[in-house]
Formats: sequence, C-alpha cells, structure tokens
Amino acid sequence: MNLKTIQSTFVFLFFSFGLFAINNNQDTITTPGKNPLRTYTTVRLTTPKPVIDGKLNDECWKTGEWGGDFVQWIPKEGAKPSQETQFKILYDDKNIYVAIRAFDKEPNKISRKAGRRDEFVGEQAGVNFDSYHDHRTGFEFSVTAAGQKIDLILTNPMVPELDWNAVWYLKTGLEDSAWVAEYEIPLSQLRYSNDKEQVWGLHVWRWIDRLQEESDWEPQTSTGPGMLYLFGELHGIKDLPKSRRIEIMPYTLGKLKTFEKIPQNPFAKNGHSFLGNVGLDAKIGLSSNFTADFTINPDFGQVESDPSVMNLTAFETFYEEKRPFFLEGKNIFRFELGDANVFYTRRIGHAPTYHPELGENQFIDYPDNTSILSAAKISGKSKNGLAVGVLHSLTAGENAELSTNGIKKNLQVEPLTSYTVGRLQQDFNEGTTVLGGIFTATNRFINDPYLEFLNTNAYTGGFDLLHQWNDKEFFVDAKIIGSAISGSTEAIQNLQLSSARYFQRSDASYMDFDPNRTTLSGQGGRVKIGKGSKGF
Repeated sequence: MNLKTIQSTFVFLFFSFGLFAINNNQDTITTPGKNPLRTYTTVRLTTPKPVIDGKLNDECWKTGEWGGDFVQWIPKEGAKPSQETQFKILYDDKNIYVAIRAFDKEPNKISRKAGRRDEFVGEQAGVNFDSYHDHRTGFEFSVTAAGQKIDLILTNPMVPELDWNAVWYLKTGLEDSAWVAEYEIPLSQLRYSNDKEQVWGLHVWRWIDRLQEESDWEPQTSTGPGMLYLFGELHGIKDLPKSRRIEIMPYTLGKLKTFEKIPQNPFAKNGHSFLGNVGLDAKIGLSSNFTADFTINPDFGQVESDPSVMNLTAFETFYEEKRPFFLEGKNIFRFELGDANVFYTRRIGHAPTYHPELGENQFIDYPDNTSILSAAKISGKSKNGLAVGVLHSLTAGENAELSTNGIKKNLQVEPLTSYTVGRLQQDFNEGTTVLGGIFTATNRFINDPYLEFLNTNAYTGGFDLLHQWNDKEFFVDAKIIGSAISGSTEAIQNLQLSSARYFQRSDASYMDFDPNRTTLSGQGGRVKIGKGSKGF
C-alpha cells in the first residue's frame, strides 16, 4: 500500500468515525459526577454601587445572599476546609460586583506577599465566570491578600492563559478575623449571550498559603475530565441592556534617538534622529458575545519586551504573543497539533527579511520591524455554541535607505503582505462534542527579483474533532491538516533545504529534493483515543 492510499484511508476513517460518534451520542450531560449541581442566585443592585476600597461596609453588601460551605480540594480532596470563606455577587447594567471574605482564626499569620500582576503569591482567592456557559471557557478574576490582580482565561482540563489582561477594579483589606476583597468587573470585559435571563458557570476558590490548602465553592477533583465541567451555576442575571461597547484610542508618538556620531555615515553623522508616528486602535462590541477589533498603524511600544534568548539550534525561536490586539479572543483561534500551532501571529509585523550586503562606502538606514498598515478581527461565540474567529492584517512594503558614496536611494527589504486566519468551532451537547475547522493564508506581493527568495503564497487548512462519552470517561481527539506553498524555484529550494524539513538528508527515502519545484504541499494528522476520568 503506497503513502497516498494510506493517507486517503486515514481521512476516510477519521471522518467516518467522527460522524458516527456525533450521530450516536444520545447523552445530554450537564455536570459529571455524583454531587448535586451547586447554584448561587445573584440580585440586581437596588442601592448605590459600592465604593471599591476594600471595606465591605457599603449598603449594597447588606442585600443579597452570602455563598459559602466551601469544600477542600488540596491537600485532602472532599474534606472540610480549615478556614471558612464567604462570597457575594451583585450586578447592575454595567458591572458585576464581588465581595470575598476569607476568614482566618489566626489573622496574624495571613500571608500578604507582594508580587507582580498575574503572580500567584501568598494568600489568594478568586472568582471565575463561564459566561458563555459552554463548559470550555472561564474568565477568572483572582487576587492576592496584598491586593495584586491575577486575571486569566481558563480552559479544560486546567489550562490558564495569563496573557489575557482585563480592565477591572479591586481593593483588598483586613478585618478582625479575615481578609477581604472587593471587586468591580465591567460587563464589557466578559462575553455572554443575548438571553433575557442569563445562566453562567461559576467557580469561587481560596488558597491558604501557610497550609498549602485550596478550597472551592463547587467541589473539584484532580481526576475529573476538566475543571469547567464541574463549575456550579450563577443564576439571577436578567434584562441586561444590549452591548454598546465602543473604545477608540488614537495615539501620537514622538521619539528622539541618540547614538555615537560617525562622520562618514550620513545616517549617524549628527548623533541623533527624530521619529514620529500616529495611529488608531478601536474595539466595538457587535453584541454581548461578539467583538470587532480594528487597528491602523498600531503602536505596540507599551508592550513588555521579549526576554533575551540564546538560540544555539538550527530552529526558529518562538516568542510569546503580548500585543493586545492579537490576544483578544486568542482561545477561539487556537488550533494545536502537538506542541505546534497552525499559525504564529508574531510573524505579523516581524523584522524585515532581506538584508543587503554592503560594499565599501555604503551605509544603510534599516527599519526595525515591518509596519502593520491595518488589522481587523472579529471573535466571539453564539449562544448555540458556534465559535467564530476571523483575522486579517496588511503589512507594508518596507523600505531601507541605502547610501552609496553619498548618493541615497530606497531599497525594498520586505514586500507588501496580507495575512488571513479563519476559525470555526461548533459545540454539541454542552461541550461533549466539538467539531471545528481552520484556514490560514499568507500572500506576498513581490515586485523585485532580489526578493524572490521568499515564497509568494502559503495556505493551511485543518479540521478537528473532540468527542467524549460515558460521562466524559472516554474520548477521541482527532486533527487533520494540509498545507500548500508556492513561489519561485529559489524560494522552494530554500524551504526544502531549511532545518524545518531537510529534504536533502539521505536517511529520508520518502522525500526527494527537487531544485525545479515551484510548489510544496503536505498533510498530517493525529488521532488520540483514550480513557480519561469520570467526574466524582
């Protein structure tokens, strides 16, 4: 049987098994396990909203009900916690208000260690809203006793994405026998359906540092299929107004750069240079669960710098994405095969690729990065479980200025490039089955022959299926992808010989180096069938 026959058979079996699994899934599972589903009912604010000062003495905190009766998870799962914890949730048309009171019989031992944002140190507590109520996406707002924010997106089984940073307000304080946290969370930071009456997943937790103990409002287990499947429910949120979120952030930038004077270099003879820039970022709430992001000539100067890395391998270094525009809805766009993702957003706006060799009496003024002319993104999830993500970005044809014996000319070092990503996922039976697909495209508009070492067009597409049954005890997780690249013979030669492929190596009889190719294509996939753990 040849390779193409094997691949065709694999694709047929993959889709046949996937359709069989979906069509034969007759179970409607809301919460795995034997314990009854915990619910908390919030109430609408009828008094002035609280002053966020870490003191729970506002009139509003006398209304509504306190939740409690936490259950220990760590170190002894299911045991009674050593300390009591209470919480209360209120809301109005704009915000969710949360109060957490963490009692302690030895208040002088409360650990209030200082830390940076998103650093888990000392005593901690938090609340997580599965506002899509899809059992797959949780927006968490946690805090240390010292008052440091920790916000993240949580996915199953227990995967935190700490690069998500929301805008919310928080203060902590001390009482006689407890430390307290007071929150104001704008509804604009969450994504939820347009239903008249909302039902969200709810998780509230507390960590006692000196005892290395975690307790949760809804019982959790280390042997379950995923944390979000075990969340309780938040009831009582009604009649929220339609979302009208509009954020517009124009900017201007001026920069003075100083450096050592080099008299013979026309770009450095003054020892300084002036730079200026203007741009615009915008976010529009299309609905309560879909958001559109736009950016024109964005400035990412406020983004944390990458750490220094020494790469002694033949492979590319992949850096974490930190730019706010690309982080919005990041969990929706994810399509991973092993440790690799189908697309890597850090290539959008990367450093120019072409580096000309300089001769005698030649100097160059070279750009640091490729300018993003514009970018747009729509992301969100419908109440019927359809997650949609679409991203398009256009980067400039970047020029360097080359001086030869005092004569200057522009030299293109990166062509005009278009990037597109589309992602769809559909949930069935409250996340028991998930079927999705992805498409990506990179298109370069190359006009200069010396840039033809770059490929012209690159496309990828893929499908993924996750199906669980028997109370999520068993699962099949399958992915299949294909890719196609086109360009000049030089570009395709470079791709074949690169460290990502090494088509020329003698031990790979299934690959042949062809110097006359103008296209490359390939496909791959993975199927995992296994037994996980039931809910408890």
